[in-house]
Amino acid sequence: MTMERTRAAGGTEQEPRSPRRGMPAGRVFVVLLISFLLWGLLYAPELQRSAEAQPEGVRRSISLAILEPVVWLSDTIGLTGVTDGTAEALGRDPDAAVGGSVGDIPIDVDEIPTFSPPPSSVGPTPTASPAGPGAGQEDTAIRVPTNRNKLRIAVVGDSLAAGIGYFAERVFKPYATNVVKQGRISTGLSRPDYFNWPGQMEFIVERFRPDLTIVMIGENDWQALRNLAGDIETQEGGSAWEQAYEERVERFASIATADGGHVVWVGLPIERNMGRWAFRRTQNEIYRSVADRLPNVTFFDSWQEFADADGRYTAYYRDDGDLTLVRTDDGVHFNADGYTILMERVARHVTDEFDLKPRLYES
Repeated sequence: MTMERTRAAGGTEQEPRSPRRGMPAGRVFVVLLISFLLWGLLYAPELQRSAEAQPEGVRRSISLAILEPVVWLSDTIGLTGVTDGTAEALGRDPDAAVGGSVGDIPIDVDEIPTFSPPPSSVGPTPTASPAGPGAGQEDTAIRVPTNRNKLRIAVVGDSLAAGIGYFAERVFKPYATNVVKQGRISTGLSRPDYFNWPGQMEFIVERFRPDLTIVMIGENDWQALRNLAGDIETQEGGSAWEQAYEERVERFASIATADGGHVVWVGLPIERNMGRWAFRRTQNEIYRSVADRLPNVTFFDSWQEFADADGRYTAYYRDDGDLTLVRTDDGVHFNADGYTILMERVARHVTDEFDLKPRLYES
């Protein structure tokens, strides 16, 4: 069979172009498989450290069982040394905890006025006592901001805090406030070996001196409580866990207020999975209890704020008869509208509780 020639605009004949030859499907599969295996060998040690940070359970055990021989092979053929060398060249410690280390969340200190008084030493924070370290103490007035010395606001916590951090900048008036976003996904107070939040809070107080700290944390905390070395101190569940977790919450809030700062602790929101409601409510009651007894700390109930009229989960928020989709498909986090509404309600709550003047938020 002869191939037809094509005639160009000038009347000359041109040879037809040969059709492109694609890679056979089997070869594509082999290339993808080799690429996946090579990636797994290169990053097996980091994947193993990430798996070790997961809560105790079947998922963690299976992940570690699969990764252990892969890590051994990576070490044996020298690939681990290659990835560690690359990490060091980029200024990263290859043996650092996967969650990061204290001080590695950047804080823009350029806008902090140099004439503001330096903070007092944070120092060690006492653990919770039956009456609480703040028992008998009165709330102090929050600083009135000026154009030259804005109110310093820090947003700290897990992925929920990472979400509200971006929208806090939209809600609070920029000419009167300076917001720093310190949210870190997959972190909490139960695993200081993964990310040391008390140490990071001390760093924030020392470097940024926040007048107001917005805390939203705890989504990842329903697991065994470990120490900095990664050893289990308290197993998940029961009164012993609740007491030990409350001590961690109280210590964290005490660090945030140690230099005269104020804290609004945003409770965990209602979520679609009803199987998690019981321990989420336990955590919220702990946050509320700590806020009730510590000076300069208040609790915002996001659970009630985003539940429907019957106290059930809904992905929509009703305001003056209008319905707005506010939750993402995972049934836990918020979308942009949801984070904006949440921050508006938090800002209103803080203004009322701490008598903020002038009003520092847009609505």
